[in-house]
Formats: sequence, C-alpha cells, structure tokens
Amino acid sequence: MRILLITSRFPLPPWRGNQVRTLEWLEALGGHDRILVTPAPAEPGLVAELEARSGARVVAFRSTPSAAARGLLGALATGRPLQEGIYNVPGARAALQRALAGGRPDVAVVQMLRCWWAMEALGNSCPEVPVVFDAIDAMGLHFGRAARLRPWPVAAAFRAEARRCRTLERRLTAAAAVTVAVARRDLEALEPPGGRGLVVPVGAPEREETDLASADSVLLSGNLGYRPTVEGALWFASEVWPELRRRAPGARWVLAGARPARAIRRLAALPGVEVHADVPDLAPYLASARVAIAPMASGSGVPMKVLEAWASGVPVVARRWAAEGLSEAAGEALVADDDPAVWVAALLRLLEDPGEARRLGREGRKAWAAAYHPRAVAAGIRNAVEGGVDRDGF
Repeated sequence: MRILLITSRFPLPPWRGNQVRTLEWLEALGGHDRILVTPAPAEPGLVAELEARSGARVVAFRSTPSAAARGLLGALATGRPLQEGIYNVPGARAALQRALAGGRPDVAVVQMLRCWWAMEALGNSCPEVPVVFDAIDAMGLHFGRAARLRPWPVAAAFRAEARRCRTLERRLTAAAAVTVAVARRDLEALEPPGGRGLVVPVGAPEREETDLASADSVLLSGNLGYRPTVEGALWFASEVWPELRRRAPGARWVLAGARPARAIRRLAALPGVEVHADVPDLAPYLASARVAIAPMASGSGVPMKVLEAWASGVPVVARRWAAEGLSEAAGEALVADDDPAVWVAALLRLLEDPGEARRLGREGRKAWAAAYHPRAVAAGIRNAVEGGVDRDGF
C-alpha cells in the first residue's frame, strides 16, 4: 500500500508530542510504501537520518517568514485558525505535488488542523484518495480551555482562535474517512460524523523499572517550552513547592526536558530546584525520580510526561485536567487533584514511603502496558488506515 503522510513539523529530534506521533505512524506502517511531506529541519543531515531510520521517502520543504506572514494574513481574512495559516505556504503545496508526481497514494494521512491546506490540495488533485485526519489533539478544546484561565483581552483572543479551530475541525472531520485523536476527550470534542472516529493514544517506549527505594527527586519532564507545562510549573513553584520544601528540607525538584522557557530556567534559583535543558536521554532522570508530576491545568491530548513515568514504574501526581486526558486504564494509577494541600500531602507520602511509591508506580506501569505500549498504538494506527481504505473493515 502507498501511504502519504503530511505533517507540520519535522519529526527529529522528537521533542514534541506531534513529532513523536509522526514517528509512530512511520514505524507502525513500516511494511508499506510511505512518503512523508514535512517542513525541512534546520540540520539538513536529519532528512537522510530519518529516511535511513524509517525507510520512508521524505519530501521536505522550506518556508520563509514572509510566506508564513502571508499565510497568517490569509487566515485572518478568511476566518481560518491562525494555527493553520502559518503553515499554509507555497513551498508546502509544491512539496505535496512533488510527492503526488511519484504516484497516487492509496490513502493520505493529514496530521493536525495545521495541515488543512493539504486536505484542500488533495481534494483538488486526487479527490478519490481517502484521507485519515490525525487530529492528535482537539485544538478548539485546547484554546477554549486556555481562554478560561486568562484575563481579558488575552482570553478574548484565545476564544476567537478556539471558535476558528472548532469550525475548521468540523470541516476536516466531515471530509475525512476516519478521524483519529489521542484521547477520548479530544475525539468527543472533534465530533466526527457517523461514528467515523477512533482513539489511538500516543505511546511511550518500555523502560527499565526505576528502583524507587533509592530514588529521591520530584520530576517534571517533557517539552519545557510548551505553554501549559510552563504555566503548570509556575503554579507548582508558587503553590506547592515552598510548603513541600518546608516540610521536607531535603526534597529535590528536577525539571528535565527540551526547550525550557526563560520562566522555567529562572526556577533553578529556588532552593532544591535543578533545571536540565535539552537532555538527550530522559532515562537518568527517571531513574532518580521517586515521583513525577503533571501540574498542567490546560492543554489537550495525553500528557507524555505521565506515560514516560508510568513506563518506568514511577508514580505520578497530576492536576485533574491533565488526568482527564488519560484512558480508563489509568484507574487508580495516579493521584489527581487541584488542591495544593492535597499535592503536598501526596508528595510527602510518596517521598517518605518507598512501598507506597512502588505500589502506585506499578499501577501506573500496568496502565501504560494496557493502553500506551507501542504495540497497542501501532495496532490502532494500522486499524485507522484500514478503516480509511475500506470502511467495511473499520
């Protein structure tokens, strides 16, 4: 089968969730002829690396600030999301035509509403090709939630973007043969018609189980430049960490991940706090973590930081909004609350009681194995493609 995949971000290095997602599609569909249309990376050698690693053909394109600005203005003029306008550039459309020149695909996968331009172009060039819309997250939900947490006029701008995203997401789900999202909450927000929706979570690779008896840190990992993570970290720093540190003077808070924002870097000045930027491997930080945290109160999709912790058997304390993005398999696998006092009590219990930390960590590892193991994710991806090609098989 010939499969065309269009994405808004080059997948290497996989620092963001949508980059991880692209690699999952390429790997899950490894037995097929795959063509990836994607923005070019800053390092040219990464294209060859990705082709060697995945066996897929990569058709990369470059944008310019002026092209992105024109796309943004076009989105404003036509009422489309700003998210989509930035990526709607001539280079992307030309790259798609180069990919199609090699032969019509049996199915196309359009990733996120940012790639609506590709849905339009495919409709014009080869309308008979079925499309799988991998929304990943519901961006209307994402911006709508963010608007609730901000003062005017920022909230008004976010609400307007949420409306634009919802409108375009409805058009995408109506045009797609199958719509995929990483969480039930997001799929319900997308409202795919006629039951043409499927939850396919993002996964986390299996890791060596952490020896929680010798681990001692509180870990916040992942994309440390992602707005919901930054806001969650600042909430934790002001509402939880001072009291936790007062009651456990030896406690360490480690922030390790990609692209830390300036506000995150400044947290290193707090007592007991360490910030590690652009770490090549999260394993050493997971190995020293007694507990991981997911303090996000906005965003959408599945928090990767939770899955990475669970895959290592590390227990998790999360805000309720972050926990709601997880599957029903999560069950009692984490502590979920918004009250700082509950956070302090839960973190103290896990820091002081290795047995309780081990129990909760093992529940998390079970939840990961049930819903977020790479094998389960790959099976879901293949099911989505089969449903796109043949509705009777979905």
